[in-house]
Amino acid sequence: MAGVPLSAFDELAIPEELIKKEVTSIRIVSPLGEILDIPLRGGSLAIIERGEFDSALRFEAAKKGVEIREGEMVEIAARDKGYRVVAHINGIKTEIVAEYVIAADGVNSRVRACFGISPGETFITVSERIKGIETDICEFWFSSSHAPGFYSWVFPAKEGIMVGTGSEKAGNVLSLFERFKQRRGITEKGPRKIYKIPIWDGALYNKGRVIFVGDAAGQVMPLSCEGIYYGMKAGEFAARAVIEEKIAGYKKMWKAAFQKRFSLMKKLADYFLKNDRNAERLVALHRRPEVQEASMRLWLRKESGRESLQTYIKLFKKFLC
Repeated sequence: MAGVPLSAFDELAIPEELIKKEVTSIRIVSPLGEILDIPLRGGSLAIIERGEFDSALRFEAAKKGVEIREGEMVEIAARDKGYRVVAHINGIKTEIVAEYVIAADGVNSRVRACFGISPGETFITVSERIKGIETDICEFWFSSSHAPGFYSWVFPAKEGIMVGTGSEKAGNVLSLFERFKQRRGITEKGPRKIYKIPIWDGALYNKGRVIFVGDAAGQVMPLSCEGIYYGMKAGEFAARAVIEEKIAGYKKMWKAAFQKRFSLMKKLADYFLKNDRNAERLVALHRRPEVQEASMRLWLRKESGRESLQTYIKLFKKFLC
């Protein structure tokens, strides 16, 4: 399960029948246990089933004339003015020659590996889908005891909840997860999933006519760790760059739309997730109505105007040094 701001469904023409639940309130819990419930004014968060969501996006593309071929890419190499891509499709080794390639193949991008590009730093997350427990809100729990430099979460699922935590260190993430479940009072178990989330550094956009988007480019918002919306927007920018035959345009479009807010969130994440004392300040600050409103405008409603970003910067100015 994953969360996508409801505003993205209108902006990107995504079928709303993919929404499993709609969340209208979030809860943040400080390391000392201070609880703050925040209503999502002017928007909501749509909970989706990721596999179904991705399949539906492919179906929408097919309706617009895109030829869909599902397979596993095994090799890519430059060829003349384009690329030779080798993939296994329905068990058959297939060669595809392309003038451009859009690499949207996730945090473990094979395209990156084929070009010798390092995978970049990641958070390691572990989660379980647990039935028998219900919630209507998204919970974000902070504490170095179970989520150092990150947060733990409880999200509503179609049935039950999705509970998880993360860390930059893979070696202790399972013990951190059990510690969080104990703190949250969850004794039930469910199917477990371990996944990597890229840490954004803004370094990778393209290599020649190969354009990297989404997790393959590390385009996950610092602090909130939201990636689906920004991955879809990156795909839109990449398609436009290909249509206009201006590869450099992809980087320009992405930076114009998101560079300032990603850089801002990176600074805030570095400060507020540094230790428990700073995480307490993060929760305390969000008790202020003006901070809540600024967060909703920037994070939930995806307002792209300069005013929204400047308001956020002013509110957090003393933490950005």
